[in-house]
This record gives sequence, structure tokens and C-alpha cells, in this order.
Amino acid sequence: MAGKVRTTGRILVFIVCVAVGAAMLPGCASTKNLWARIWGSSTPGQDDMAVDQDRDLAMRAQERLDASDYSEAVTLFQQLRDQYPQSPYAPLAQLKLGDAYYLDGKYEEAYAAYDNFTVNNFNSEALPYAYYQKGMCYYQRMNGIDHDQSPANKAIQEFDSLITTFPESKYAFMGQARIAEAQNLLAGHEFYVGEFYYKRQDYAAALRRFRGLVKSYPDSGYHQKAFNYIAEYEDMLAKGEIDEGNQRPAEYNNPFTILESSPLPY
Repeated sequence: MAGKVRTTGRILVFIVCVAVGAAMLPGCASTKNLWARIWGSSTPGQDDMAVDQDRDLAMRAQERLDASDYSEAVTLFQQLRDQYPQSPYAPLAQLKLGDAYYLDGKYEEAYAAYDNFTVNNFNSEALPYAYYQKGMCYYQRMNGIDHDQSPANKAIQEFDSLITTFPESKYAFMGQARIAEAQNLLAGHEFYVGEFYYKRQDYAAALRRFRGLVKSYPDSGYHQKAFNYIAEYEDMLAKGEIDEGNQRPAEYNNPFTILESSPLPY
């Protein structure tokens, strides 16, 4: 799944690169209007030496990014952002800095760059993309059902923020799909932990997990499996094969508690 996600991420970044790359081409008749539409400003005059320098720096940084030289791209985008803070290319530098980190698998740094962009460029048309990428920085760190699910929960929060802020954006639709994937992972985790407790005959802890799964993730692929365990438990209870009161205490409900007698299998 990670490979497909990275491919999707590259496609999204390429879309933005195309728009930005077109805007950066000198001599293009539509350059001024494109910059005004995307960044809220127009390209400065050709006779301004400082502008020539920041434009050239932006082009070199983009070339390094296109060549997958992410470390050098980061250095150049940081230089552009720091040396020319008033340049119309400065917002581009902050956004592309996030892209360079993201494509290099440095998701914490990428998140910080995208977050900085959203805070300081609240009128930019690139905001939905930046919001989406913030969610993807957590999405990319999601693991299997037998791991801590903090990244999945964080991803859902970020995509929810995207959908609330830009409900009509195409990225909101894409974020909704990512939320469904993250929720299915959370459901899988609940089932994994519940099944572990069930096989240990910690029925109280197991049933809390299964019933919580059914309530919170009714559309997941684990919904019916959880129901099956619930039905099996109730059948054993009805037949007198188990005693409802003979169960483990509630503290066993924590999947990350280190149980000396029989720890979780991860």
C-alpha cells in the first residue's frame, strides 16, 4: 500500500509542479496572470537584479527537485525563502520545501513546512493542496493493525480539517477516501486486540473491543468478524459453557499495557 501511496503523492506534487513550472518560465505571455492567480501577486520586472536572482534560485531548486536531488532542493528552497522573504517566490519556496521533504520520506519536516505555508498564505489557491499534504504526512506513517495507531488518528484529524475548510475542493474528496482507509486500519487494530483477548479468554476486554468496533466502524471489513465473535460468546454464555462473572478485570482493556504474564504479541 505504501508504494501506491508514494506514487499518488508524486502525482499530486507533479500537478503542482506543472502549474508552478509554467509560471516560472521567462518570456511566457501568461506568466504574470498565472502568478497573480496562484500566489496573489504578479511577476516583478525583468530589470530588477534581485528578482532575477530569486527567480533563478527558484528555477535551480525546482530542477533539483525534478532530478530527485531532494537534499539540494531543500537547501535551495530554504535559501530562497530566507534570503528573499519579500519575493513573490517565497511562498512557492515554503510549499516546495514541503514537497522536497515529503518525497524524501522526511514526513515530520514536510508537515512543518506545509503547516508554515498554511499559516502564512491564507489567501493562496494552493491551500487545499497544502492541507491535503499535511494529512498525507501522517498517512504515510501508518503501520499495520498490530502497531500503534496514532498516525492514523492524526491523519483523520488533518483530513477532517481539510474537508471542513475546503469542502468543495477536489482534495476534500481525496481526503475523504484517505479517511476511509485510516478508519479501516483502526477497525482492524480493534479487531486484532479484541481477538487476542478473546483467545486468552479475557472476554470482558474482548467484547468491549468488538462492540466498540461495530459501533464506531460499521462499514469496515472487520464488522462481520466482530459480530461473529460476539455471537459465539453469547452462545457459550447461553449454554453455560462460560461464566459471565468469571472474567478478567477491566485494566486488560488497554492494548499497550505490558502484561508480564502474557504480553501482547508485538
